[in-house]
Amino acid sequence: MSPLAPPTSPPPDVHLRTALTPGDLRPGDLEALSALTQTSRTAVIGPGLMQDLLEAGDDEGTVMIIAEGSEGAVGYVHLETSPRGPEAWLVSGAVDPQARQRGIGSALLSAAVEIARGREAPSLQISGRPHGYAVPGVDADADPDTATFLESRGASAGGAALAMHRTLHDLDPAAPVVQAPSGSSPSPTLRPCQAEDLPELYDVVREHLAADWAETFESFAESGGPIRRILISRGVSGELLGVACWGVVGRDPARFGPFGVVPSARGQGAGGALLDAALLHMAGEGLGHAWFQWTGPDSPAHRLYISRGFTPLRTFTPYTVPTDHVDVITAQEGTTR
Repeated sequence: MSPLAPPTSPPPDVHLRTALTPGDLRPGDLEALSALTQTSRTAVIGPGLMQDLLEAGDDEGTVMIIAEGSEGAVGYVHLETSPRGPEAWLVSGAVDPQARQRGIGSALLSAAVEIARGREAPSLQISGRPHGYAVPGVDADADPDTATFLESRGASAGGAALAMHRTLHDLDPAAPVVQAPSGSSPSPTLRPCQAEDLPELYDVVREHLAADWAETFESFAESGGPIRRILISRGVSGELLGVACWGVVGRDPARFGPFGVVPSARGQGAGGALLDAALLHMAGEGLGHAWFQWTGPDSPAHRLYISRGFTPLRTFTPYTVPTDHVDVITAQEGTTR
């Protein structure tokens, strides 16, 4: 690895304040930091969402770095590190438009990279964090300044993250769900999750789908969320095949996901049946549309969504910034998110 470049300092009239836990934030901080995002073309973050993003992380892994001038906050970054391993995410951040091109964004990014490196993360991910994110990367079409800013500082672009949606007004909540292709073996059963299903759900999701999904389901159930919004599919022998849900992540009940089928059940219609059933249940709740933030273009999941009427909303690009080097070349700064 190359040696870490010296940290970038903010201008003399700006200092960086670091809050190592959410409890270190001062009254009014969330409102002030939220206000800095209001000019963003891609991710305005209200105080409530900012609070949700803070609470989604582990307190010991949460760091807020706030750039302050004589009249208050002029920029910030929200950094999260994982208690499970050396991973770090830049969850959100912004610089006041009137304070850009002064090195404030460079200083904030440099400080975030320093902390991530100190916690042994090989890179700082500007991407969808498992437990909650505003957007899963940078929309380079809508916000080219941020993409340029990151790339000038050594960030590498990853694969595209495609956000999609579909209207639900064309669905009849009373319509039957086709659970498997005709002529196939007996269909799996689909039903809302019940309390007695939860331990198995956590185990199966953790082992076969994603550990962070299991934690998301646990947090949702423990907070009193309506677990009827979690649909499960069981095979003819009672084994759990897959899960689809809505209103589990964030505050919007129209947000679909997580959604997945265990590897052994893929390609047999279980995923399509789960998706169909979930959309019908959402329409039955009176929701007018369904949306989600991330699937890979031309992936099997993407093709399934297209077949069910989903259309693209936006395309995001995840970035990673290596923690062994920081390029401090001055470039135009935008809202880093």
